[in-house]
Parts: sequence; structure tokens; C-alpha cells
Amino acid sequence: MRNQKGFTLIELIIVIVVLGILAVTAAPQFINFSSDARTSTVKGLKGAVQGASQTVFGKAAIEGQLGATGTVGSIDTVYGYPAATDEDTNGLAEIAEAANLSSADWVSFINDTAGKVYFGPADLIESPTGAGDFTDVNSTTSGDQGCFVSYTNAVDADTPPVINSATNGC
Repeated sequence: MRNQKGFTLIELIIVIVVLGILAVTAAPQFINFSSDARTSTVKGLKGAVQGASQTVFGKAAIEGQLGATGTVGSIDTVYGYPAATDEDTNGLAEIAEAANLSSADWVSFINDTAGKVYFGPADLIESPTGAGDFTDVNSTTSGDQGCFVSYTNAVDADTPPVINSATNGC
């Protein structure tokens, strides 16, 4: 009888298929999910800001503080909604304070002249003054880039604040 050496073609194909299945099931363990996590964090932040804004507005309506300026608790308001300015010494905008955002977790860039605040996860921003990922925050296209939430004050009693998020740079 002849001595056989090596594997048959079928054995090799089976091994390749098994290795392919293992690679497909193991690959997600090695893929970086941090971008998806940052995107979800910013979307959650937007929801928290929207909820806080509506909560403060409801309390302002009850207390009759729906004028151009007002105060609900320690939160300064503009037409009943939290202001996008920082009147306190804590370094957070009034809306960030209303949403109970910690300055350790979130950083903000407050543009008082425009009545707008940008904020995002602290690990995404190089510095609040440098506005790291707040790409060109003063331009009209800033919502197209970056990884942040922007909040613009209400402009009158009939218009709520504008809350947008940018996740393209996450």
C-alpha cells in the first residue's frame, strides 16, 4: 500500500470554512466601538437638554416667569426656557445646570453674544477656549461637523429654543 501524505481538498475546505466562521464571530470583539459610543452619548445629551428645557418651561409657566427674562429656582430663563448664558460661577450655562450636567463630564463653549451654547463629552474637547471639536462654532455651518450639542435661546414668547446635535465628527 502507498503511504499518503497531506490533506485532501475537502479537509482543507472544511478548515477554511471553520476559520472563516470563527473570524466573523470574533471580529466584532476587536472593532473600535468608541465612535458609536460618542455618537450615542451626544444623542443622549440632546435628549437630556430637551427634557430639561421643557421641565424648566413648565415650572416657569406655573410661576408666571414667561417674560423675556426671569428666574426659576436658580436657573435664569429667557421666555420661560433656560438661558444659554453663564450667570453663575460654576462655569456651566444655565441650560447645562438645568439638565444637571457636571463640568467634569461635559465641557461647554458659551457664545453670549449669539445667545448660544455648545457642549459635548469632556473627552472630545481639547479645551473650552480652543473649542476642540466645536469646529468653527461661529459659522452658520457648524452643525455639519463636530461632535456636540448646540442650544440657542428662545427669540420670542412663541418660539422655543433651538436644540441641535452634530455627530459627524464623533
